[in-house]
Amino acid sequence: MRKLSILLAAAVIAACGKSEPKQSEPTVPPASAAVTFDGADYKDEAAKIAHGKRLARVLDCTGCHGENLQGENVTADDPEFGDMNAPNITLLLADYSDADFERLLRQGTPKDGRQLWFMPAESFQFLSDQDMAAIIAFLRSHKPAGQQLPPIRKGKGFLEENKEGGISHSAAQTIRYRDNPPPDVGPQHERGRQLARMVCSGCHNGQLQGYKSFTPNLDIAGTYSEAELETLLRTGKGKSKPDLGLMSAVAKYSFSQLTPSERQAIVGYVLARAGRARAPQ
Repeated sequence: MRKLSILLAAAVIAACGKSEPKQSEPTVPPASAAVTFDGADYKDEAAKIAHGKRLARVLDCTGCHGENLQGENVTADDPEFGDMNAPNITLLLADYSDADFERLLRQGTPKDGRQLWFMPAESFQFLSDQDMAAIIAFLRSHKPAGQQLPPIRKGKGFLEENKEGGISHSAAQTIRYRDNPPPDVGPQHERGRQLARMVCSGCHNGQLQGYKSFTPNLDIAGTYSEAELETLLRTGKGKSKPDLGLMSAVAKYSFSQLTPSERQAIVGYVLARAGRARAPQ
């Protein structure tokens, strides 16, 4: 089951670059969000690391890099696409300052300046300073161990997608998400809007409009009640059927780690967004 979650996470990240125009490299770092996850008011190092550990599940860091952060091959089920190895973070961190690593997470740009693929910096860029610091502290709490995985191998499927403009590298994705936010539906839903930007947009696109032939526009939330949406995020059980495939897997592994207030904020926002779509123009 753990391997299945990793493969599903890889499918999300790969698909989220599809059908997007090529972009220039970012020149201005995005501002960190004022909205934090619950627990960002930690008072000591132990609480800071615990907060980072939870966020590593919510944001699926451990889904791709493994529970021990020593890396995983996340495309083992599709060798024609290539070998996309999520690297061993425990071995990388010794060469990165906190500022270097934050730049990678917020801008999709590694220390050596190369293009980075399949790293969801587009969503991570909106983390608050407190949340970002906690994630980095959690990652650094792991001692260096294991072996480094080989660099990615771009197979036939990858090269074809890239030639057609179907895959964007992380830096380009970051710009697009930054410049195309989800709709503002009022100050009462701003927290939910920002949280959705960090936890929902990776699959459902920057404005939550979905990806053709992959994920739906989150206007679909309007067919759910508040209680049904909260159940979906907490357990992965859908309204029409208990197993919604990728959505159920992500909910069980990642969204189940959201606090009740975080879930309520996200649910309130996506329902308000769906209502806005139905409102008279």
